[in-house]
Amino acid sequence: MAALSYHPSESHALHFWEKEKGNEAIDVGVPDGFPEHLDSPLAWTKGEVEAKRSDWVLELEPDDVKTLEAALASFETSHSYNLSRISPETFPLPGALAGRLKQISDQCYHGIGFKVVHGLNPSRYTDEQNVAIYAGIAAHIAPQHGFLDKNHEKVLCHVVNAAGASFDHKKSPGFTNSALSFHSDNCEILSLYALNIAPTGGRTLVSSSWQLYNDLAARRPEVLHTLADNWVLDTFKDYSQNPPLTTPFLHPLPPDSALLRFSRYPLTGFGNRQRHPSLPPPTSAQVTAIDAVQFMAARNAIPLPMEKGDIVFINDMALLHARESFDEEGGYLTRHLLKFYLRDPEQGQLVPEGAREAWERVYGANMEDGGRREVWCPRYETGTENDWNTNG
Repeated sequence: MAALSYHPSESHALHFWEKEKGNEAIDVGVPDGFPEHLDSPLAWTKGEVEAKRSDWVLELEPDDVKTLEAALASFETSHSYNLSRISPETFPLPGALAGRLKQISDQCYHGIGFKVVHGLNPSRYTDEQNVAIYAGIAAHIAPQHGFLDKNHEKVLCHVVNAAGASFDHKKSPGFTNSALSFHSDNCEILSLYALNIAPTGGRTLVSSSWQLYNDLAARRPEVLHTLADNWVLDTFKDYSQNPPLTTPFLHPLPPDSALLRFSRYPLTGFGNRQRHPSLPPPTSAQVTAIDAVQFMAARNAIPLPMEKGDIVFINDMALLHARESFDEEGGYLTRHLLKFYLRDPEQGQLVPEGAREAWERVYGANMEDGGRREVWCPRYETGTENDWNTNG
C-alpha cells in the first residue's frame, strides 16, 4: 500500500474520482441504528449555499461597532478583564443587535451551520480588547466556552504558523502554513477571529458532513460501515498521559441523526510526527473511507471570505472544515487567528453516547468541587501550540 499522506495531492484526487466512475453502489444499507437520510438545512450542496451569500454574512454597520465598543468600555470599567465573567449581562447590547447575534446560534444549530460576522478592525484594539470584544460577541451567540488544551484549562487558542519559515516538522498541521485536510475539532460551535490574514492563501473551507453522509448512504454505504467501526487513533503525545484512542469516527445520534468526528491526522501523521509503529496500520477499507471523506467533502466545499477582523461561527457537529496553504511572504506570525470552542446550552444539542466522555472533558468541570477554572491567554506565547488537543 502506498504511503498515506495527510493532505492528498491533486493527482490522488483525480485517481479517486476516476476509480469512483467504475464503482457500482453496494447494496448493504446504512449501519444498524443510523438514519437512511439526514433531512435538514444542515445538509446542503455547494451551489445552494453559494447562491445565498447574504444569508451567511452578517455585516456590522458603523453604529453596531460603536455599540460593541461601548459594551467593551463598560466591561473594562466594571470587571477589569476578568474574561470568564463576560456574559450578555456584563457585555450588554441593545435588543436589535443582541437579537441579530442570537440568530447566529439558530443558524448554526438549525440552519446551514455557519455564519461570518464582518466589520471589525482589530488594529483599533489592544490584545486584551480584541479578546474581550470577541468573547462579548460570542456571549450573545453561544455563551459556554470549551477547553481546547490537553490539560483542560485554556479556553482561547492562538492559531499561527509557529513552524516559521524553516518549517518545524514537529508541529501539528494547524500550526504550520500547510493546507489542512477536512476534519472536525470535536466541539459544538467552532469560532475563529481573524486578527490578521496571510497575503496569499489561508482561506477556511467548509463542507456539510450531513450532505456527505447522504451522498455516502446513496452511493457508498459500505464507507459508512467502515467509519462506524472502531479505529485506533494516535495522539502523538506521551502515551502514559494520552494513550491511543479506540473509537468510531461516525456515531449514531438518536432519534434520526449522526455525528462525524473526523481527522486524517491520527492515521497519516504529519511531517516528522508519524504514526507509532506499534499501532496497527490502516486497512484498505479505512484508507478508502478517509479518502472518500476528504475528496467528497472537498467537492462540496465553499471557501469563506475571511478578511481581517472577520469572525466565523461553525457548527462542528454538522460541518467539516479545511484550510488552504498560505504564504506569509517573509513575515513571521503574520496570519493570526483566535479560536474558541463554544456551546449554546439553550439549543439542547444531544451528544452520542460514544462521544459524551470527550464532550464532558471539553465543556464540563475541571475542578474537584465541580467548578471550572478557565485560563485566557490574550497574547500568543511561543510553545503553547504544543498544548492543544486537536490541530487538524
